[in-house]
Amino acid sequence: MESIKSLRISDEAPSLLDLPADILYIILAYLDTARSVAHLAATCKGLYHLVSERGWQIFVTNRFDTFTLSQISSADEWRARAQSLTSQSRDWDRHGFIVDSFTPVVQQQRRSGTATQSIPSNIIVDAHYRREGNDVQDLIFWGAGEDVFGFIRHQKGPKAHTNESFARLGELSGYHPGKDDVTCVSILKDSKYNYGQKDGPQVLVGRADGRLQLLSMDSKDFGKALLSFEDLNPIRKAKVKTEIQSLDVNYKQGLLAAATKNCILNYSLDKDRQTIHNATNQSLDSSNSVYADDDTGLKGNKTVGTFDFIRSVKFVNDNTLAVGLNKGPKPLQFLEYTPTGAVISHPTKTKVQDRIYRNQLKTVRAILPVDISSLTSGGGNAVLSSWDDGTVRLQDLRTPSSTDTIFQDNFEVTTPINALLTRGLEKFIAGSAHSSTLKVFDYRWPKGYYHTESLPCGNDAPYPMPRSPSIVEEPSFPNDRATCDHVAGLRCRWHALSRHDFYRPNFNMWLPPFRRRDNSPVYSLASPSDDSPTVLAGLSGILVEITPKSSPGSSAWPYIWSTKDGVHKRHRERVALIETGSGFKVNDVADIQRMPVIHQQNCESARHLPGNAAWRKRHRLDVWLQ
Repeated sequence: MESIKSLRISDEAPSLLDLPADILYIILAYLDTARSVAHLAATCKGLYHLVSERGWQIFVTNRFDTFTLSQISSADEWRARAQSLTSQSRDWDRHGFIVDSFTPVVQQQRRSGTATQSIPSNIIVDAHYRREGNDVQDLIFWGAGEDVFGFIRHQKGPKAHTNESFARLGELSGYHPGKDDVTCVSILKDSKYNYGQKDGPQVLVGRADGRLQLLSMDSKDFGKALLSFEDLNPIRKAKVKTEIQSLDVNYKQGLLAAATKNCILNYSLDKDRQTIHNATNQSLDSSNSVYADDDTGLKGNKTVGTFDFIRSVKFVNDNTLAVGLNKGPKPLQFLEYTPTGAVISHPTKTKVQDRIYRNQLKTVRAILPVDISSLTSGGGNAVLSSWDDGTVRLQDLRTPSSTDTIFQDNFEVTTPINALLTRGLEKFIAGSAHSSTLKVFDYRWPKGYYHTESLPCGNDAPYPMPRSPSIVEEPSFPNDRATCDHVAGLRCRWHALSRHDFYRPNFNMWLPPFRRRDNSPVYSLASPSDDSPTVLAGLSGILVEITPKSSPGSSAWPYIWSTKDGVHKRHRERVALIETGSGFKVNDVADIQRMPVIHQQNCESARHLPGNAAWRKRHRLDVWLQ
């Protein structure tokens, strides 16, 4: 017996460092919190170097695998991205945001002496993450009436923590309020389609007068027209010279699709295939012209049926364009691009017929492609579409069913959605068509990261208990386990219930209206990248930025920024929100029986709460809402 004891004492204890690096990488893939990764790195120098070199990359790619990550070039950036994504996830779950609005200090008077519009113009915004060598930028561009504005936020590189702001009044190019307003914008996401020799950012802009142009976002010639996209056929041109309703770019094919009210014009962005006509006039807005390759008319097509006008277009894959129609029997159409041209395709998905609305004309307001290839059962693209009955429908084009999932705001059941924006495959954001309200929906698919996993165990339930509009029973848990058993794979009551949909309800957030008295729909939504903390909302006369409050770099805009054509001021806003339950379509409106609790941000009262109280950290809501 003594010999056995001495043998055991003499044996060296096994070490993690004795394992091959590939085995350690597998272990890292199972760590579900950033705190666990950091604690592992703190154990010894060997594991510190291993985590520093590959650990944070493994953590991010496994826990946030449904996000399309922007370019990352170093181990330090992977660590910073882990910090950003985990803090974003926590704040989105706890509804903790910083909300800023941007408005002109004074309404600018035109040089011609004409009065400005008495009605605030609609803000149409787009954003893009751009990396040029060491210079990392957030590009933001928006149209306000006939004017265009730009903002470049430098995050890293020689201009780090500096901002550039630009403006160009439409009057300088001969535009007039109302009839020449900006209707759609799209920052060019691939510089290989840039026109000219410059590598500076460029943006596609469509207007109400039918003009579609490529504008410069460069500081020296911001807003200058570089290309005009036109239709060469004079007869067809006369028929379709109406408002540019929507546009989208297929970057793999180098194809631009622009929708007028009646048809879709197709242009090549590939300079080798473009038919370019050189400008002959010397006006301030002179530019070269690219002529349409062809067009697809939808008016009068028997298979499409009657409709008022085309609302939106989005490429859902390399050769398919989804088209949303206003007041039609089949408001969601698909165009398939073939070697002989674009043709109307009719997959099962276009035959959405609800019993209640079978004989009514319907409208699809917004379309958003969703890449579901990162899901276990996913294999390609799906489509989110917002309908005028207040539903948002997720449709996987591979399956035979007409609709796979129907989402609905369980508080404002029939309010239509104007704009859609996705955050990975965890959440999507919808802008109300009737008020300045953001509606945040959870896809309800398995998540890779839960911020609650880093909090202490307990045998209690998450608090406060949600009060959604519909009466739903509180979920039960079979036992009162007070601690997690990681060896057996069993969670404590608090950690198990924290993952439940009931305790992670969707929510609505009311944004500030222009001049504090005018209500406004949300006309556009944008974010520089899938993993960016910044969300931008375009309303009437006001641009709003929503940022998770604990994210690095929150609210990097200056309080006052000016250009030669205008001055804007940033206002910190306090917003209110309500929780709206699961977000799935209700079968009977009578199920909506009560008013949810209204939570108002109050950063002043939060200062008087105990600084490190454990209950504040375990509270479901952000400290400004407690």
